[in-house]
Amino acid sequence: EPVTAAETPAIEAPKDDGNGSAPSPSTNEPSKPAPACDVLTPRTKPLELFVQPDVGSAPFVAAITKATKTIDVMVYQMGYGPILDGLEAKAKAGVAVRVILDLSQKNVNQKYMDRLLAAGANVIWSDPQFTYMHAKVILVDGVEAIISTGNYSESYMGKERNFAVRNTDPADIEVLTKLYAADFSRTAPDLTCTRLIVAPVNAKQRLIDFIASAKKEIVIESMQLGDKDIRDAIAARKAAGVAVRALLADPSWIDTNKDAGTFLADKQIPARWMKSPGVHVKAIVVDDQAAYIGSENLSWTSLTKNREVGLIVSETTNAATVKSTFETDWATATPF
Repeated sequence: EPVTAAETPAIEAPKDDGNGSAPSPSTNEPSKPAPACDVLTPRTKPLELFVQPDVGSAPFVAAITKATKTIDVMVYQMGYGPILDGLEAKAKAGVAVRVILDLSQKNVNQKYMDRLLAAGANVIWSDPQFTYMHAKVILVDGVEAIISTGNYSESYMGKERNFAVRNTDPADIEVLTKLYAADFSRTAPDLTCTRLIVAPVNAKQRLIDFIASAKKEIVIESMQLGDKDIRDAIAARKAAGVAVRALLADPSWIDTNKDAGTFLADKQIPARWMKSPGVHVKAIVVDDQAAYIGSENLSWTSLTKNREVGLIVSETTNAATVKSTFETDWATATPF
């Protein structure tokens, strides 16, 4: 997140030292990350991508285990298993653990809140301004984050298709740190410059723009496909000659996918659904070059009413992993 012009101190030109040259700038102060305002701005440190259920909770546990100072968590549903156990252990060991749990899921999350509070963590319910606190982020020591499409129950991690990324890019971490501070204190974050996809701030337009950028192919693997504007953006690319396929969750689980299947058939877009592993993932791959992954479902509520966090994976190797996962699932999925 950038400092606004009003907050930025004036920078004086270096003074001449009398020998016709200016002294070198001080290197004692840590450098601030360069602004990264566009979703495709290259990262200084590449993302590390993980595929579930293959890896289970291992990446999350690894991040929590490394924490020595702080752990900040925002999640829709906590769950039993190594993530909860790890957070409890770190809180008891003196690490400052903060957790935001979704208020609408109080009946699910209350028991996890009680355990974390007993361990010494600082746990609050999400701001009621959001229909759901649906983001899934673990931020460790202010230097790395795990951003995922899935929640933190070990049992669901073992049977759902999801993605997670380990992000150590300084610009992204700075934004996530400030976003978390704002949500914890229930203040408005400044997201005027970020490459992240954050609902309800910029998610819908950024995903529409990402879809519209496709020149050859779009593949979608998503729990839901209900938002009208997202559907229209997909249909427009199909009409323009772009190859489009969509893989959704079992319509007996997600009712809106019945209508999505009808819409896709009407637009002559090949569509399938899959029951096992359950399609909880939210992913879009464009032209085999970049992929969206995040907590945002392709639904109106998710994109405009929830707190959600996602990103564009711009490393081609990571995009290829998202695409190959789609192809594996597509091969065994059921046509609508």
